[in-house]
Amino acid sequence: MKVEKYFGTKFKTIFIEKRKIENKNIKRLKFWGKVFGKLKLASKVEGGFSGNLSFRTKKGFIITASGANLSELKDFDFVEIVKADIKNKKVFVYGLKYPSSESFLHYKIYELRNEIKAIFHGHDDLILKFYKQLKIPVTKKEAPYGSISLANEAINILKEHPKINYFILKNHGFVSLGKTIAQAGKTSIEYHKKAMKIIKENNNYDNNL
Repeated sequence: MKVEKYFGTKFKTIFIEKRKIENKNIKRLKFWGKVFGKLKLASKVEGGFSGNLSFRTKKGFIITASGANLSELKDFDFVEIVKADIKNKKVFVYGLKYPSSESFLHYKIYELRNEIKAIFHGHDDLILKFYKQLKIPVTKKEAPYGSISLANEAINILKEHPKINYFILKNHGFVSLGKTIAQAGKTSIEYHKKAMKIIKENNNYDNNL
């Protein structure tokens, strides 16, 4: 898997108020963050970590902070985004840290799919290797992390396949959507297990030669 060096966010963060975010669902993101860490779906890369999780709120959505280690999320590793100005590359937030570099990706998906309540973005080498066998939709163009282009590629594939809840950002990673936080997490794990099954079947075939 090719992972770009992480240089932080590519937008300006406007803090409406700097304070710790409190929400009962944060503990659920912490749980799934540990799962992602255990399965190496959000492993360490140069400059940060390769994954981000979010869930919808009444004001907008809560997302993990830029560079946060998903396997060891702390109470201050969450930011609530209440508004995004895509054209001028600005996000308006409550929190103590900068929001994930993929905030535009999450924002545009929530805007398009009203039924979606949670979005998980991770990096799974096995999924990128076997997505064709698993018949997982993939975006047409590769785009830099944290870019508006990447967010637009996600929107394009969701418009092309309006019912999908899991897809690949070309040469980048996966995006899992859910009507609940648990659903977004479970879908991520289900596809990972399917890829693991392919490896196991291939090994059994080789051993029988």
